[in-house]
Amino acid sequence: MSYSSVPAGSECILTLSGRETAGEARGGVDTILGRDHLRSLKALQHQMLVDGNQVFDLSMVNPDLSPPRAVLDRLLESVTKSQNHRYAVSRGVRRLREAFSSKYATKFSITLDPEKEVCVCLGSKDATYHALKSLTSPGSVVVVSSPSYPAHVSSVALAGCSVAEWEYSLDPEEAAHSLEELLVRSKARVVLLNFPSNPAGAVVTESWWSRVADVCAKYGAAVVNDFVYGEMVFSGHPAISALKVRERGVRCVEVYSLSKAYNVPGWRVGALVGDSKIVQDVARWKSHSDYGLFLPIQYAASVALTSTQDLVRPTVTAYERRLRVLSAGLLKLGWSVQEPRAGACLWVRYPHDILSTSPGGGSPSVVLAREVLSRTGVLVTPGVVFGEAWESFVRFSAVITEERMREVVAALSALRVVGSEEVG
Repeated sequence: MSYSSVPAGSECILTLSGRETAGEARGGVDTILGRDHLRSLKALQHQMLVDGNQVFDLSMVNPDLSPPRAVLDRLLESVTKSQNHRYAVSRGVRRLREAFSSKYATKFSITLDPEKEVCVCLGSKDATYHALKSLTSPGSVVVVSSPSYPAHVSSVALAGCSVAEWEYSLDPEEAAHSLEELLVRSKARVVLLNFPSNPAGAVVTESWWSRVADVCAKYGAAVVNDFVYGEMVFSGHPAISALKVRERGVRCVEVYSLSKAYNVPGWRVGALVGDSKIVQDVARWKSHSDYGLFLPIQYAASVALTSTQDLVRPTVTAYERRLRVLSAGLLKLGWSVQEPRAGACLWVRYPHDILSTSPGGGSPSVVLAREVLSRTGVLVTPGVVFGEAWESFVRFSAVITEERMREVVAALSALRVVGSEEVG
């Protein structure tokens, strides 16, 4: 895999093509759900806080920014009406489904039928899990893009399936070739993707989607794309929706959520959109499992999605500025940084000489994260959380202000090994 330091602000695209775990699917619900690489780090964080130490928690993309005022106003107004405290609708009220359709039409140039092609879900996890349940049977293999968002791997396990990791390339032809090889070897018929991606912040083109869609259509593989960061692209232009290539014969659904773009992760409001058969299957399943979202949240979310103001851009700008500060600081400290093109986090390869102890038999990235936390008070996510191939990486989430991010960089400078060669 090619990964190098780049000057802050320069344009660089990450290519992940060094390893494909084809037939060796990660599987077993007990194996996957039994892993908890963060437990020891969280325990250390708790103890440090009890001892009065400062901790910068950058381990989770848990937005610190405020929801838009107009959206909060609608929520408060709706809460005061007694009829809004009754049971809701499992697939979402018509107003919210129409709002999702409007968002896709105005931002992504995608036409959706709110009656057949939109099902409101309890956040992206709920949507992803139900989509997989609709498309698989126990024992199936699901291709998951790698580095893998942990919740995707968990959803596959909960559905009774196993994971075939796909270390994708951002080159359309290379991606199509490697995916075809993986589909042949693994016999997977569902491809779970995440673009724009977490943790790498990668954005793919329409031609990339076209080539991947052609391969999936050839083998009858359905595509599920996590589109949570669809509007959170730093170029100022929304990302290409996977639904753009539905006409190429591939069955495709997309998961959209308000959590990150509108700073409302606790609301658990998202939707599964696209292929009517898959969406309707999920809607029927949900009619047996829940009564849908609290009605005031549905009405407030409708306001967010249909606002004539760009409510998302201030959030995107804030994350981009924070990440620039962090990226520039880490580059000066000798870290290998991939400039993200979207999202709210930074995916980096750490300098191995900052470790003062040998990892021994443990996970190197967990050992590194623990040392970073104990020595600097900065909590990051170890790369192994995103797959065993990523032990040399960690992820930083941009959930603190620019000023505080500069404090993080200053704290990380303490990791310099005594006697090491000066950097920058």
